Amino acid sequence: MRNFYILPILIVLFISKSVAAPKIDKFEGTINLVKQTVFDTSYISVSVKGDMIRLEQWDKHKRNISTYLIDVNKEVVLALSPQKKMFTQVRVGNAHSVSGGSIEVLKTENTMEINGVICYQWRVKDRVRNTEVAYWVANKNYAFFEKMVRLLARTEESFNLFALIPNNSGFFPLLTVERTHLRKEKLRVAVMNIKPAKLNDNLFRVPYGYEEVKRTS
Repeated sequence: MRNFYILPILIVLFISKSVAAPKIDKFEGTINLVKQTVFDTSYISVSVKGDMIRLEQWDKHKRNISTYLIDVNKEVVLALSPQKKMFTQVRVGNAHSVSGGSIEVLKTENTMEINGVICYQWRVKDRVRNTEVAYWVANKNYAFFEKMVRLLARTEESFNLFALIPNNSGFFPLLTVERTHLRKEKLRVAVMNIKPAKLNDNLFRVPYGYEEVKRTS
């Protein structure tokens, strides 16, 4: 299905100072984010319940761009097309290695307080793509992020870069900024709010009447 694209984002999470940081397998609710590029602004929601994740992205006019259902336990990712009422299973896999020493990872001691949380800067340079991504990470036990990144690493380059960082389990970025090597900003993703809530199981199921499109390879 040509119209299905893996969500081109890095999922960043916010922990409110007033809310104790739960383990992700106990967290239930929705996280809302904003993604800004040099070309456009879009909005993202991440809904979490147990091992299930729902990713949705809308453009600035609130039109749906993509919807994904992820089962991190079964390692299954489904891409939904609400407009066509179809879905397909997405190929998943671990991060692919990068040859030729083109990737450089630097875990700095730089810190920044984001919404009351002290974050450390991790930088990943990709010489081949002429890009550098700065992840401002918090040391919280949110295993969901690492599992999701691992599943989507082969289909989204930004996920792949984070997956290549050693000892990243339990960490996640509250802010992600991608720049060229000349320091021109290309991408910024930040959390707008986090809303703990009991979610309906149907939110993580393929709606009735959707037709499955099988992969040809």
